[in-house]
Amino acid sequence: MTRVLSRPTEVAAPPASPVRRRRRRVTVRAVVLYGLLLPGGLLFASVFVYAVLSALKPADEVLSTHWWPSRFVWSNFKLPFSTVPFARYYLNSVVVGVVVTLLNVVTCTLAGYSFSKFAYRGRTLLYLIVLATMMIPLEVIYVPLYALVFKLHWVNTFTGLIVPAGTSAFGILLMRQSIDGLPDEILDAARLDGAGETRILWRIVAPMMTAPMAALALVVFMTTWDSHLWPLLVGNDDAHKTLPVGLAAMQADNAGATGIPMLMAAAVMAVLPTLVLFCLLQKRFVEGITMSADIR
Repeated sequence: MTRVLSRPTEVAAPPASPVRRRRRRVTVRAVVLYGLLLPGGLLFASVFVYAVLSALKPADEVLSTHWWPSRFVWSNFKLPFSTVPFARYYLNSVVVGVVVTLLNVVTCTLAGYSFSKFAYRGRTLLYLIVLATMMIPLEVIYVPLYALVFKLHWVNTFTGLIVPAGTSAFGILLMRQSIDGLPDEILDAARLDGAGETRILWRIVAPMMTAPMAALALVVFMTTWDSHLWPLLVGNDDAHKTLPVGLAAMQADNAGATGIPMLMAAAVMAVLPTLVLFCLLQKRFVEGITMSADIR
């Protein structure tokens, strides 16, 4: 009798589960995203690295094609303080940046709370006027604003540097959109318990809006820290110059290769506060922008 050997039946592989397919799509998307973002991040980081290395180079090597210095000249970071009142410029920028940021957080939170949770005549029109100011370039209003500051005798004063930047339409928009997502039932319950509007704002609304407030603080501080034109118009003496104005004056007075290491050192020291602040508030910044966009 002839014996017939049967071939083993092939078992088909089980289809990939939806969870596995979803994970695979997420992985591919992440690889593509980071593949696009990494070169851009390295490009921007290379500028900062080049500035740091140029600040540490000897003056005769700063224009060479070699990035790495033959020796590190740490004394270049002392030159701005001995050449110009750099410490005064730094202190002025810190004072103006911190005070303007605090004013914006307070005023924009108050205005955003008013536009979001109160119903009164003309609210929509007033809010549209505030938004319309975002379409006006700042350079357009600098001339009448400077005339007003001059009449008030605020030229070469910290008041003239701080008060005109004490609030912003962008901050009001950001806080209003964020507070809109706060349920009215929470506020009504607090009013039934006898809480006043001020207590509700600072005890209930403000603690729940820390992420948008941190995002607003980061944007305002960086904008104020980098502002050049308005501080140049209002604070043009050494007692009220901010870092951007001081750096521009240093560049004009120290032209040539010998002054580049000192200027690079001053620029690196000027960038550090905003860099540190962004690293500290990066997560809160993303959360705040997400809340304002009403993304769930």
